[in-house]
Amino acid sequence: MKKTRSVMAALALTTVALLNGVGTAQADPVDSPSSSAAAAAPDGYLYAWEHAGFTGAWCRWAGDDPNWSTCQGAGPVINLRNKASSLKNRGYTGAYEDVDLFWDNADDAEGWDGTRTCMRNGLELDNLTGIYYPYDGRPGQGQSLNDNISAHRWSNNC
Repeated sequence: MKKTRSVMAALALTTVALLNGVGTAQADPVDSPSSSAAAAAPDGYLYAWEHAGFTGAWCRWAGDDPNWSTCQGAGPVINLRNKASSLKNRGYTGAYEDVDLFWDNADDAEGWDGTRTCMRNGLELDNLTGIYYPYDGRPGQGQSLNDNISAHRWSNNC
């Protein structure tokens, strides 16, 4: 009788744990890059979303990209050039962990000629409104980052 109660108690605890999701939190960054569990884990990518709050169409990059007009998200290749409103840098800690974000109004493949700002590793920006490029004498200085990023390059210089 005592053994039966122990088995029943263990079964009840297991059922409660499964219903509450204990031990089941796993994040797949391709399916849910905006989830809070995924946000904490570096995966080597820079993420950009079309809208504030990590919503809308999104893209991710493991390497440099001089022109955000073609990028890969969960579905087909899309254009996020000068359309991003939120970002996450989930690069790996170490060399080339930061990301330089570039302003460029030319429709060319070399988007690294305008002003730039650096996004530190692990930083998440849910709304780019009110964040501006620095005044550095280059085209685009002082412009808002919101809907104004055309390229990026991984760097060590933040």
